[in-house]
Amino acid sequence: MVLRIKELCKAKGITMAHIAQELDISPITLSQSLNGNPTLRRLQEVADVLGVEVVELFEPPVNPSVYGCLYIDGKPHLVNSKDEVLSLMEKVK
Repeated sequence: MVLRIKELCKAKGITMAHIAQELDISPITLSQSLNGNPTLRRLQEVADVLGVEVVELFEPPVNPSVYGCLYIDGKPHLVNSKDEVLSLMEKVK
């Protein structure tokens, strides 16, 4: 999955430095936490600052059969396939 945070920042006139400041972390820490394998918590924090849903931070996959973010007990869960939805359902039973 490709993050589109910089694209959203540009569209909203917000800098990455501003996001880091809002999260009370350094820009370097923000960059490091987003590169590679960001946590869902960090993605939620960034989405909150940008005023978007977590799912909007990602480039949509090509021809997805399932793609989205489900909130269960207030916690976001990204899903990218029917199998991930089924697995998530098993966990919340």
